[in-house]
Amino acid sequence: MKPLKWMAFISILLLFPISSYAALDIMSVSLLEGEVQIYTEETGEWVPASINMPIKEGDRIWAADRGRVELHFKDGTYLRLDQTSALEVLNLEKDSYQFHLSTGHLFANYRGKDGTVLQIDTPESSIRAYEKGKFRVDVFDSGRTEITNFRGTVYAESREGRTEIERGRTLYITERGEAEFGPLPPADEWEKWNRQRDTKLADWRPPSKYLPEDLRAYSRDFDDNGRWVYSEEYGQVWTPNVVVSIGWAPYRLGRWVWIGGDYTWVSYEPWGWVPYHYGRWSLVASIGWCWVPP
Repeated sequence: MKPLKWMAFISILLLFPISSYAALDIMSVSLLEGEVQIYTEETGEWVPASINMPIKEGDRIWAADRGRVELHFKDGTYLRLDQTSALEVLNLEKDSYQFHLSTGHLFANYRGKDGTVLQIDTPESSIRAYEKGKFRVDVFDSGRTEITNFRGTVYAESREGRTEIERGRTLYITERGEAEFGPLPPADEWEKWNRQRDTKLADWRPPSKYLPEDLRAYSRDFDDNGRWVYSEEYGQVWTPNVVVSIGWAPYRLGRWVWIGGDYTWVSYEPWGWVPYHYGRWSLVASIGWCWVPP
């Protein structure tokens, strides 16, 4: 598309409030390795996952051999799937997340607020977390389920009833629904990878004071990929590092996807979740393209 036509297209696009995507803002893809596919009821087909792809109720996620995927929630929670894992999204509400792990390996870093619950169902159990914590769930082809708790308290329901799993313990549930405790198994490569990922994300820094409170879980994306500058017209605005690239403009690196009864922009830029779903883009003299917070 020629530059003048592209500028005209963006000008028209920016007339529409990108905050209209609020219904899709609970969870998105934040990290990908290898092959990961997502099935949506709207398209009725499996499509390759991409960074910043919104995830909604009814979606199914498949991490193939050597594939891994991380899902980021607006409250700062992270769910990760290892290779050969299948996850279905059953319910996404502000105070309740429910998934079904039919096979494979899931790691949860749950950061929900008080009064919220994260629920992971498997063929033989239902695991719930009501407080911040970290745990993993492994479902094997035989139907056996292992729940390992690293922090906080989680609860598992099986045919034998409800069981509390304290920090530092593993609950083994057989394909017949029988449950028994065991010590923490030695850390495997999957667990070590998650620890490294959490350590990187936990590199604490003050949340950006220029972001609304409900978006501050994304402060790192802004700090690592751009800078805040003052504009007389808008106050503090954010400009990505790529603005220095000749010809860069928003809505160029990505694609339009039909989700939730409308088209939504899925950016390929690693920081591209919040700036294309909240606030607005504006072309400011002496600054260039910048993002104006809501």
